[in-house]
Amino acid sequence: MESYIAEWLNLALRWLHVITAITWVGSSFYFNRIDRSFRPPVPPVDRVSGQLWSIHGGSIYNYSRYPLGPGYVPERLKWSKWESLSTWVSGAGLLAVVYWWGASINLVAGGADSLGPAAAILASIASIIGGWVAYDVLCRVIASDKVLSLVIAVLISAAIWGFTHLFSGKAAYLHAGIVMATIMAGNVWFVILPGQKKMLEAMRDGTIDKFDVGADAKRRNYHNNYLTLPVVFAMIAGHFPMTYGHPYAWQGFILISGAGVAIRHFFNTMHAGNAQPRWIAAGIALGVAAMVLLAPPNLLDRQGSISGSGNVDVSRVAAVLQTRCAVCHAQKPTMEGFTEAPKGLVLDSIEKAAPNAQKIQQMAVVTNVMPPADLTGMTEDERKLLAQWIAAGAPVK
Repeated sequence: MESYIAEWLNLALRWLHVITAITWVGSSFYFNRIDRSFRPPVPPVDRVSGQLWSIHGGSIYNYSRYPLGPGYVPERLKWSKWESLSTWVSGAGLLAVVYWWGASINLVAGGADSLGPAAAILASIASIIGGWVAYDVLCRVIASDKVLSLVIAVLISAAIWGFTHLFSGKAAYLHAGIVMATIMAGNVWFVILPGQKKMLEAMRDGTIDKFDVGADAKRRNYHNNYLTLPVVFAMIAGHFPMTYGHPYAWQGFILISGAGVAIRHFFNTMHAGNAQPRWIAAGIALGVAAMVLLAPPNLLDRQGSISGSGNVDVSRVAAVLQTRCAVCHAQKPTMEGFTEAPKGLVLDSIEKAAPNAQKIQQMAVVTNVMPPADLTGMTEDERKLLAQWIAAGAPVK
């Protein structure tokens, strides 16, 4: 019953997280597009620094930007704030249910030197809080925007490197995304929103002409803009073990995140009326570099020269599947915490495993993602045996 409840919490929180994340990212992209698309009004309009005419859904819209307000505080003012908070809260809940509740399977790296579940959970919490604190301090002490951006990039790179040593590969990628998402949400609630509230106060007391929103709020909004796509990648990367399960996982994360930053910059230049396609090319180049870097390193090592691998001992393969895989991947799993085979993949006989040979190759041969945290202690020789069996066509007799 506990596992069943956990699955429903997982589903509910994941669905909520996707909904709120789409809302937040969509809102962010929309307002960044509008802000960069403004042009000086012709003829000039009092207090308006930019206008945008747009057509959508059979109507024509006119957007106007008032840097210091229209001269009064509008009675109905739409705030963009709950999207970020609800996304972060639902993500934190999902982290707790999937990675803290299931720490022994999903969070710990596995191996003799791995952190235990309790220590891994504490490291998870500390990394999220520490990531925000470090970023916030850096923003306050580094005046140069270029230097600050470089330092932040180094900080995030160091974080993903550290996470790959502390947590499982999947959890490492996720935590890099959580740290960046926490920075984004923190920027909204602790810096950007307070600045906007002060702006409204200045409008009410008549001191708006002397008001300065502040470079800090502007630069933090700038950071949020460029962190968005790396965060989205971190959220979906769990579906691609070829990335997080690779020995060069942290370098791959940096390259793919860099591709996202480059593509985001292209859209920013396009909205500003000065599209620079070279940034699309840069994003593609970084993506190709990641694809080359993350090419399977173990497949050839484990298969070796096995042209004569048709004589694989099928009984040994069946024994490996039974002892290392079927404790979870069975109609009735014996591993604590599992009530059914993950993703419906049943491997409790070689006949059932053979049609899924390519999945086994990806998860247990090309990468060491399975068994999770190496709970069942699959050896290197056993992985090589699986590689030989798969290369031989996954025979069942």
